[in-house]
Amino acid sequence: MSDLPADYYERSDQLHDLLNNEPIEAVRLAREILWDTVGKAERLYLMQLRASILVDGGSAIEDRDAISEGLELFRELHAQFPTLSLAYNLANGLIAFTSRPSRNKNWLDHQERTREHRAEARRYLWKVAEASEAESSLKTQALTNLANQFSNSFRLSEAHDIRLAALQIDPENGVAAGTAARELLWLYSQGGCSELTHLEAGMLARLAHRHQDKIVQYAGVKAAKELAALASQFADLPKRSAHKDPFIAWVERERLTLGPTVELVDPKLGKLDWLMLPDILERDLEAECVPPPVFSMFNSLKSDYILARDLAWRGDQGDSWPATGRFSGTLDGATYGPNTSALILAHRTALDLLDKVAVTANHYFELGQNPKKIYFGNMWRESVGKKVGVGPLFKPVSKLIIDGATALYGLVELAEDYDGETGILRPQKNLRNAGTHRFVVLHDFGDIKKCRQASEIERHEHDDFTKDVLRALRVARSAIQMLALSITQHEKVLRARTTGFIGSLNVPDYE
Repeated sequence: MSDLPADYYERSDQLHDLLNNEPIEAVRLAREILWDTVGKAERLYLMQLRASILVDGGSAIEDRDAISEGLELFRELHAQFPTLSLAYNLANGLIAFTSRPSRNKNWLDHQERTREHRAEARRYLWKVAEASEAESSLKTQALTNLANQFSNSFRLSEAHDIRLAALQIDPENGVAAGTAARELLWLYSQGGCSELTHLEAGMLARLAHRHQDKIVQYAGVKAAKELAALASQFADLPKRSAHKDPFIAWVERERLTLGPTVELVDPKLGKLDWLMLPDILERDLEAECVPPPVFSMFNSLKSDYILARDLAWRGDQGDSWPATGRFSGTLDGATYGPNTSALILAHRTALDLLDKVAVTANHYFELGQNPKKIYFGNMWRESVGKKVGVGPLFKPVSKLIIDGATALYGLVELAEDYDGETGILRPQKNLRNAGTHRFVVLHDFGDIKKCRQASEIERHEHDDFTKDVLRALRVARSAIQMLALSITQHEKVLRARTTGFIGSLNVPDYE
């Protein structure tokens, strides 16, 4: 875009001043922006200015018509010029159009009515976040906004991952730091977290306070004041020593602990993975005096996750297994042997856990589906058969969420991002299927596009595939954490409804 209109900057400054002080007037003047008599390049600038003021001003005064007008302009612009900047603006327009209510009885209805718009917004934000050519300022804002979308659906661990990624790009992103601190404190208040959760929340809050100018830039003056108040709750925080064990340092750096949230590692605990189920009310009064089967299922989920993570670590070390195999040289930079296979198996094992999460949820929540026919992507909604589109939530799932197990909706949405044809995590499912049913070959060097091709083989750069393995582990970790949180929420509901004396059975640690 070039050839700015003569008075563009003057008009833009005026509208943005009004946006902060008189948003109704800003919206009125934005609607008066016309481009019938200007050239194509000038018209594009004016369309973008009008669209941004309508979206931001409409959000400020809760005028959905204004937001809708701005959104349609951004759609038109993005269709002509699919730039990353316009993709980001289009995503924000979609988010403004679907602005969420508080988490009350109308929350689930709102989530369902806005499902398609929110999924579209996630796709555009993901596109910006994944683009290597995106400017760092745009990428960190896209990640921050994507994290907020995850949070709105109780995908809290994914949100934390994304906010930390935003801070890696811009360590002064006070919005990402402050919102991460706020959610860690909420999770800490739910119980089960280590004291390091509280410590990390404090560190992030203090970081946000040091960069209030960025908070004002990204989220406005009100958000800056709120995060400053949060930071004031923490006194000087102790410094942490670096981990001596390289494996533990890697687990913490890559955010792969299996705790109630994405936690730092406390060496005093002696464990990396302390996420446990809450107390479970017995439903079968005639059962033997042993814990319900859900404990066995959850133990197995954790065991498989820990193994998948260990395979990823050892597979990336290069010399974890003896070189007992003899392999033909394929002259294309490909690598073979147990280390390579361990990485591929780690990816597959991590994502296989999603189906097991669904099976566990079906059993615990008594959804009544056949466990032999359950898949993570299709368990949560009614089947639409050959019809195009997505069915309504399975009624028992809907009732559970309305009654209080809101974290279940995070699993519903994660399933759609993973299983849907356009879902942001669909490439992970495709890669898992390739590793299960065909061949994935990793390459240390060379141009994989020039390799001798076969439809049975999917080729990947070793470093890129390693990143996919880490992403798969985080997806599996998040699903297990959401399952545990939803069970905790449901148990609170059941206890509130239970009258009379409640007996208990102490369940010792397995060891």
